[in-house]
Amino acid sequence: MRDEILALPDGAPLGSEEELLARYGLSRPTLRQTARILEQEQLLVVRRGNGGGYYGRRPDIGAVTQAAALYLRLRQTTVRDVLDAFQLVNVEAARLAALTDTMSADAKGGADATGARLDLAEFRQHLMDRKDVTYLAADVVRDEVALYAILMRMAGNPALELFHRTLFEFGQRDANLRVFQGHPDRCAHWRTGRLRMVDAILARDPEMAVLLARRQNRLMLDWVSPEVERESIAPRD
Repeated sequence: MRDEILALPDGAPLGSEEELLARYGLSRPTLRQTARILEQEQLLVVRRGNGGGYYGRRPDIGAVTQAAALYLRLRQTTVRDVLDAFQLVNVEAARLAALTDTMSADAKGGADATGARLDLAEFRQHLMDRKDVTYLAADVVRDEVALYAILMRMAGNPALELFHRTLFEFGQRDANLRVFQGHPDRCAHWRTGRLRMVDAILARDPEMAVLLARRQNRLMLDWVSPEVERESIAPRD
């Protein structure tokens, strides 16, 4: 059933319960147990009543990251653990984004990467427009999310995107707020550093993009207090 769902468009009907019982040769309890498993995986919707039946669906990245974050919390993952892993993901994303236009035209995600490159140029202008505006911690978090959403589209690596989203949503976001809150100088430094990295990516210079990404990540680590580093990542509602 899982294979059948994944081969169909999102929301496609699989059939009624009676049709599925006949198709798979299952008992009713076995089919319903299978349905519960697939519902937990967010691959299936069961609709009751007239016009009801079994329908396939696609899990979103949010559901996956929530499960991963729960695992990290159970392992008592610290803020420092998250920051160390996040540094690796950030640097690789910058490198791949800078290489986008050097990949073959038929590479996976090529069309979306081209559009993302235009979005990155617009994001650069956004940072330029904020040059003389006081930057706050919330601005840093918002723009970091927007920037890496673009870079992940350019990189075209779903695994990297998943790791980044998990680490940011359940660790890096809170760390950023605490590191930049009340420090407008750090916020301004973040804007300047990210602007330089974006320039390197737009110039198709992966070596410089990696250098600048690493430099800013190391600076971020220097700003995190020892007390925060040792804290376990906080649960998010």
